[in-house]
Amino acid sequence: MDPGRKEDEGAREALNWVLRRLNVLEYLILFLALALALLGGALVGWVLHSTLGLSFRWSWAVGSLLLFILPGGFVYLREFQKGGASPDRDMKSKPKEPHG
Repeated sequence: MDPGRKEDEGAREALNWVLRRLNVLEYLILFLALALALLGGALVGWVLHSTLGLSFRWSWAVGSLLLFILPGGFVYLREFQKGGASPDRDMKSKPKEPHG
C-alpha cells in the first residue's frame, strides 16, 4: 500500500473522530440550553404565579418556550445577516475555474 494513501486514511479517520466529538458537544450544549430554559421558565412561572396569580403551568410553559426559542432565533438571524453559508447559495453558485 502507498504511504501517502495510509496518511490520507489516517487523516480521514482523525477528521471523522473530531466531527463525532463535535456532534456530541453540540448535543450537550443544546441539552444544557434546554435545561436552563426549563429552569428559567419555572422561575418566571413562580414569580408570575406569586405576584399576579397566573397559572404556574401555563406561565412555566410559555416562559420556557420563550427562553429557548427567542435566543436561538436571534442567533439564527444574526448568522443569516452575516451571510453565513446557506445550502441555497452554494447550489446557485457557479463552479470556479481551476486557475482563475
